Amino acid sequence: MCFNRCELEDIMLEMDRILRPEGAVIIRDDVDVLLKVKNIANGLEWDSSIVDHEDGPLEREKLLFVVKKYWTAPASSAPSHRRRKTN
Repeated sequence: MCFNRCELEDIMLEMDRILRPEGAVIIRDDVDVLLKVKNIANGLEWDSSIVDHEDGPLEREKLLFVVKKYWTAPASSAPSHRRRKTN
């Protein structure tokens, strides 16, 4: 057992902090690991896709391409102030 091992979520959060908007990461690993990483990447609002190994689709090792999106907060939906009628 590895007691001093970092959690995958912690690593992904640190990558999100460091990576610039529209920055990309390529991860090569077993498909099961990549599915976990893809799930976290989707939660971080990154674009992600898994592609087959260059030796074909039967290989368990795959590639995951992720791109951090450039996003801004939506416009505030604060109510507009109404003018009072003056007589």
